[in-house]
Amino acid sequence: MQLRETLGLFTTGVIIACARRRNFLAENFFAQRFLSGEFSEHSFLEKIKKIFATEFFGMTINSFTSVSLNPPLVSFCIYNKSTNLKLFKKNRYFSLNVLSQEQLDLAQAFATPRNSKKWGVEPYFLGQKGNPIFQNSLAFFECKKQRIIKCGDHHIIIGEILDFGKINHGKPLVFFGGNFNAS
Repeated sequence: MQLRETLGLFTTGVIIACARRRNFLAENFFAQRFLSGEFSEHSFLEKIKKIFATEFFGMTINSFTSVSLNPPLVSFCIYNKSTNLKLFKKNRYFSLNVLSQEQLDLAQAFATPRNSKKWGVEPYFLGQKGNPIFQNSLAFFECKKQRIIKCGDHHIIIGEILDFGKINHGKPLVFFGGNFNAS
């Protein structure tokens, strides 16, 4: 616990890493188990809503770093037991959203693994590779996964930046001492 508290004295930015599930439509919408059976109009619409609510996945992270400018590479870390790890392993592309102070609710929603309402907290648009980019973020990076390295109790995901941009002006949301803070 002392090590975690001491490491927490280093202030970091806050990012949401997210992606669209690979083969989403093939796995869900066109699956035989979905098409079989009789559905009322209401249950059919509810099933569609449930399926599309799981189309994206994401998580709040504070372990982001620039790795290289040439080629343009960034990395972030995921705990080995995270439910998102297998999804990031399967996907080729992902987005990273640099959060502003105004996005505290979004950061908290994505910090809770089983929060089913996190995709309704803030509007987003899709990047070139179909990954979510939040409209109120300071900046975004859309990346192609280059490598995943298992290291201790985490995996390091390295991505090549394919697209990036500044979205809004503002102050960053930061993480310090185990809490989200204004910088």
